[in-house]
Amino acid sequence: MVPVPGGGLDCVVFDFATGELVPDRAYFGYVMPGSGKDVEVLSEAEFGARLAAYRAQAGAEAAARVRQWAEQVCATAGTAVQVAAALGFHGSLADGDITVVHPPAGYSAVRVETVVRTGVAVELRPAGRLLTRAVLDAEFGEGSEMPIDPEGYLLPFAYRADVAGAAAHCSIFAQFEHRSLTSAAVQVTLRRDTLG
Repeated sequence: MVPVPGGGLDCVVFDFATGELVPDRAYFGYVMPGSGKDVEVLSEAEFGARLAAYRAQAGAEAAARVRQWAEQVCATAGTAVQVAAALGFHGSLADGDITVVHPPAGYSAVRVETVVRTGVAVELRPAGRLLTRAVLDAEFGEGSEMPIDPEGYLLPFAYRADVAGAAAHCSIFAQFEHRSLTSAAVQVTLRRDTLG
């Protein structure tokens, strides 16, 4: 429970998909005295430590999911339509690109694009702050800083995922607002690249 401006309390819960604390007033019934529920009271320091542990766990799970998608991208031949189907994404098709209608939990937008040179790319926009540079470095190895687009302000870092026996690898480009290891990705792009 957290105080709100002007007085009173709100109830927030940890969202494992985004790593954020989100309002869920249904939990008031669980934490109110006399509810009969098993409630553990934590100090602010204990709560902070537990929240950090949950965020670390959720971040590792989010990065593992990105790896799974990246491996599926490099193991799937074909256009954006075939890749979207392999990833379980469904959406509207326009000019060979698919805009996912209901992005998976933890993402505000997903788009599977036809790319002339490499065939296909998947653009992911995280809804939370779980995919930090530190989390992605732990999953894929230290990222390589890429040149900044002259018209952009985001700092891109590149990673790579391989699948044994696949004819392609997956390049992973994560864009951040800051160089800090705690900076969260605002966009992650998975691009299938032919080996060679």
